[in-house]
Amino acid sequence: MKKINVYNMAGEIIGEEMLSEELVGGIPNQDVIYYYIKAYLANQRQGTASTKTRGEVSGSGKKPWRQKGTGRARVGSIRTPLWRHGGVVFGPKPRDYRQSIPKKVKRTALKEVLKWKIQKDSFALFIPEKIEIPKTKIFSEFLKKAGYTGQKVLFVLNNDREKNAVIIKSLKNIDSITYDFMDRLNVYTILNSDKVIADKDAFNFIKVFLGGDNEK
Repeated sequence: MKKINVYNMAGEIIGEEMLSEELVGGIPNQDVIYYYIKAYLANQRQGTASTKTRGEVSGSGKKPWRQKGTGRARVGSIRTPLWRHGGVVFGPKPRDYRQSIPKKVKRTALKEVLKWKIQKDSFALFIPEKIEIPKTKIFSEFLKKAGYTGQKVLFVLNNDREKNAVIIKSLKNIDSITYDFMDRLNVYTILNSDKVIADKDAFNFIKVFLGGDNEK
């Protein structure tokens, strides 16, 4: 059994959850994680880089001087790539870098990286309390009390955007904290964090997800 600490909003451990080895045991599949990350990062590229060829830069196409007899090197146009302000040879043009990621690969990669975080004791839970107005101090004190100061922490919230609006505003002013909702969680954001802290509602979904009951 794997123990997962449960924190309150003050950063104090108030309980624990247990996950069976059947759910989080074994060596993570690094191949599927790599495949996902490679495709994910490629899909983040805008592909809008563009340069002008010699046929697109401004300038006359007239031959600057005669071919022979001047003592200078022969040249056919001021738009030649050899000259300043000339065209670019084999420069980038707008293109689509997108790679498709099969749904099964997405699910498997997310399962594997969650298991890896749990195995490394880099996964914890917290029970959110109702906050009337946004207060950054609440979470800065949470990090200090829990011993996560200076680490990149990802908060995983349940899918109720309206309910979590005040919590999100409280998190935004701390550089080391990021947040995401359960329904859009991805492998890259998890790997890019030192610690993952999920609220209790999101954890119930994670347990079902690790068990494989979500594959519909």
